[in-house]
Amino acid sequence: MAHRDFEKLVVQVRLDTRQKALQQSLLVPWRRLEESAAEYADWHIFGLWVRTIAEGEERLPEIVRSSLRARCPGFLERETGRREKALKDPQLIWHALEEWIASHVFAEAKGQGWFDAVMYYAYKDLRVEQAWSQWERTNDARSPKAPSSWPTLQEWTEQVSNIYSLTHPAGENARALEALAKVEPDRLRRAVWDSLESRALALWMVCNCKPGQSLEDLALDELQRRCPGFLGPSGDRPLWDRSLFYRLIRFAEAGWRVSAHSEGWRAALRYQVRNHPRYHRLIHYVQHCHDEWVHVLPRSSSSFDEWLRTADEYFVERTA
Repeated sequence: MAHRDFEKLVVQVRLDTRQKALQQSLLVPWRRLEESAAEYADWHIFGLWVRTIAEGEERLPEIVRSSLRARCPGFLERETGRREKALKDPQLIWHALEEWIASHVFAEAKGQGWFDAVMYYAYKDLRVEQAWSQWERTNDARSPKAPSSWPTLQEWTEQVSNIYSLTHPAGENARALEALAKVEPDRLRRAVWDSLESRALALWMVCNCKPGQSLEDLALDELQRRCPGFLGPSGDRPLWDRSLFYRLIRFAEAGWRVSAHSEGWRAALRYQVRNHPRYHRLIHYVQHCHDEWVHVLPRSSSSFDEWLRTADEYFVERTA
C-alpha cells in the first residue's frame, strides 16, 4: 500500500471513530456525558501515574499498591491470580488497569452503549494531553537507576497541571495547551459558558427564522434584550441569512474574544468551545428540530429560554 493511501486510510478510520463516538453521545444527556468524561480523564491521569512508576521499578512499590487497593479493590488480587507476569510487566499492568476501570467504574456507560463517547470527550480534555506529556518527559529524563522516591498521586497530578507545552508541539491541541497558562481556570470556564450561550442564541435563530425573510417579533425581542445594539438604531427588520448568523455570533462573543486575543488565550477558548459536548448537542438538536418541523405547518415557535432548556435535556432513547 502506498504511503499516501495509508495516510488516507488512517484519516478515514479516525473520522469513523469520531462519528461513532458522536452518535453514541446522543444516548445520554450532555451534562452526564461531560461529568463522565471528566471522571475518565481523572482515572487516565491516575493510570499514567501507575504506569510511570511501574516502568521504573522491577516490582510495584507500596506507594502504588496501596493506591490500587484503595481505588481499585480486588484489582491486585485478580491480576495476581490471572497471570504471574501481570504485576511485573508495565505494559500488562497498564492495559489490565484500563480494562478494570472501563468494566468497573464505567460499567453503566459500556452497558448502555455510550462508553466510546466518554473516551472521545475525555481525550479532548487537555489534562490528558498534559498527563501524556509529563509521562514522556519522565521517560526521557529517566536514568538506569530508579529514583529514591516517587511522587505521590497528588504530587503527580500537580505536576501534570503545570505542563503547558507538549513534547511534540504541533496542531490545535498544542496551541490550546500553551494558551491555558495565560488564563485562570474559572475565568476560562465563564468565557466558555458565555460563548456556548451566545452560540445557542444563534442556533435558536436558525430554528425560528426563515431564510431570506424578515425577522419576526419573537426573534427581534430576543435580540434586542440579549444583544442590545446588534440591530443598530434604524429599527429595520433585517433579513435572516447566513451572514446575519455569523455576525450575531461574532457580536455576542466579542467581549470574551477581545480579552482572550489581547491576553493570549484565545486558542484555549476556541478549543474548549469547539470540543464541548453541549455545543455538539445543540448543533444536533437544531437538525432534530428541522427534521421534526418538516411535518408541522406552520412551524411552532418557542422562546429562547424554553428552546434551550429543551435542547439541554435532549437525548435519544436507545432502541433494543
